[in-house]
Amino acid sequence: MERVRVTPRSYPTNLIDKNWSQRIHMHGKDSEEFLNLVHDMQLRDDDVWIVTLPKCGTTWMQELVWLLLNDIDFEAALAKDQELRSPFLEFDFGVHKDLERSLRPVEECKSPRLIKSHFPLALLPSKLWEGKHKVIYVYRNPLDHWVSRYYHGVSFGFYYGKSLQQFFDGILASGDFATENIEHAHEFYQLRNEPWVFYTSFERMKKDLRGVINDVSRFLDKPVNDQQMEKLLKHLSFEEMKKNQTTNHLWELAQVKHKDAGKELHRFVRKGNVNGYKDELQPEQIERANIGIQRALEKNHVTMDELLLSGDP
Repeated sequence: MERVRVTPRSYPTNLIDKNWSQRIHMHGKDSEEFLNLVHDMQLRDDDVWIVTLPKCGTTWMQELVWLLLNDIDFEAALAKDQELRSPFLEFDFGVHKDLERSLRPVEECKSPRLIKSHFPLALLPSKLWEGKHKVIYVYRNPLDHWVSRYYHGVSFGFYYGKSLQQFFDGILASGDFATENIEHAHEFYQLRNEPWVFYTSFERMKKDLRGVINDVSRFLDKPVNDQQMEKLLKHLSFEEMKKNQTTNHLWELAQVKHKDAGKELHRFVRKGNVNGYKDELQPEQIERANIGIQRALEKNHVTMDELLLSGDP
């Protein structure tokens, strides 16, 4: 998908004081009307949003939150693809380019809606900026994020025939390749103490899933008893998520019309490791990436440890 620079209709200046004119936003070509629809979206009082960059623990967190919002009904979760239970805001327009139907999956979803998006803060519905709806943000080490995006993109056809090294060299070819990633996370990191925002990381979920479940249940005011906790820990384990047909995005794969979709398949829940990139990328690629990442971090006056919540107990 060709990406071009887009200008948001307005900016969340009530939330973050920054020079928004210098914030570069990229999205698919010919998407202005769709972005305007999203900007003006009407929300429901009990909407919950999950916002991430792709392949950062989104599906993992979605499954947890959907269960909390739906009385921890494992049978219902296993009976229906996650994408149909918790719509992906941008997906329909991305696949069909049909403005009239683009928001239908979200509009037809029963309440309480759990809506997923990879949009940055300024491209999300402006109603969210009022702080009246719950938003959960999950971040992940950028290098693991890019590796995981590659394998996902191969399955969907976008990177078929291209090696991981070739894909990553393409990422590195942009001098500011890390800026979009860091700014996406940093804007939500700055809101982490707002009562309507819950900010966490993939790494923290791996380190202490029980603790994250407890935190999210308190954030949503959905208490979990001991028996439910043990069942949630099993259902959300890597082994169970990997074999769960409803959480491996098979429905989405069937909708994608790319000529190379499905020619080389990698399970959506693939390895789920922290720092797995060290076994996948070349040392010189990692070194070059870290230089760019550090530059973007310094520009935003934040550290990677802060964004990943590495210092949290």
